[in-house]
Amino acid sequence: MRSIHSIEIRDDAHVGTARRVVHKFASGLGFDDKELAQIDIVVQEIGTNAVRYAAAGGWLHYTTPLGEARGLELFYWDIGPGIYDLDRAIRDGVSTSGSLGAGLGAVRRLMDEFDVYSTLRVTSRISLHERRTFHGTALMVRKWIVAEKESAESRLESQRFGIWSRPHPGEDVNGDAYFIRKRNQQTLIAVIDGLGHGAGACEAATCALDSLDEWMGEPLDEVLRAAHAALRSTRGAVIGAAVIDEANNRFHYAGVGNVMVRVLCADQTISPISTNGTLGARLGQLRVWTYPWIAGATLVLASDGVSASWDIESYPGILRHSPQLLAGVLMRDYGRAADDATVLVAR
Repeated sequence: MRSIHSIEIRDDAHVGTARRVVHKFASGLGFDDKELAQIDIVVQEIGTNAVRYAAAGGWLHYTTPLGEARGLELFYWDIGPGIYDLDRAIRDGVSTSGSLGAGLGAVRRLMDEFDVYSTLRVTSRISLHERRTFHGTALMVRKWIVAEKESAESRLESQRFGIWSRPHPGEDVNGDAYFIRKRNQQTLIAVIDGLGHGAGACEAATCALDSLDEWMGEPLDEVLRAAHAALRSTRGAVIGAAVIDEANNRFHYAGVGNVMVRVLCADQTISPISTNGTLGARLGQLRVWTYPWIAGATLVLASDGVSASWDIESYPGILRHSPQLLAGVLMRDYGRAADDATVLVAR
């Protein structure tokens, strides 16, 4: 599993720190001096605009993309005022006063992949009673090592899936885990949540990953029973697991315990129900749910470190954006500060 590193940006000193830290990280990935200079400019542009326009500042996250392709992924988010005219802001040389926008055109030009989503702060009777804030800007960019730009296949996983997984604040290890494995035309994906947090939860989640790693195409009920047996010596875990069967245009889901699952389609939202219980401790009667897998559908799995109270209607147009951007926005707005948290988005 990849680690996501985060830096809060509130003032110019934070911008300098972010630029140096990301530069060192990118250098270790193998970028040359010219590419590192471009990355420096991107971080400077993002950070400067966060300080100037995002009111309470924002967060810059950096990691490697999913999959085998080598590269850098940057993700910025804030809960600032949003960008009024996003199309205009993306054009090179345009600065939009009062919103994060200046330099977005340069950021898009210097990176290989660029995705931005922004919603405006609204003052209304309805918004005053909302439990969550839905305004702000999220930006996801990627830059690939030169050799990887020619291999679309190696970048496929990063384009089909979005994942955000972080430990309980203050913990060094993550009690949540995620799994993605493709065999032929079937893809097994899962979110695992070890009970509690800390080292014991991490041990249980890792044991579940080891069990899933044995998957050779078996049905989901067999997969979960095997994981249940493997976790008997641990504190236990809950799981949500799905198989996307592209050959037969089917989607299968089975879960144990409190993992949220939703399939977002054009005209409906599908929410299969997990079985009560805990892998390694108590396993009830498993049920495997099967639905048609419709082109353009989006699957979201999340541990209970992410509140399930979100409504996709609060984010107009976000399903047209990358899975990683959707995962990041849900973590920004619904991640709980008192638990490990994981969101997995698949298309």
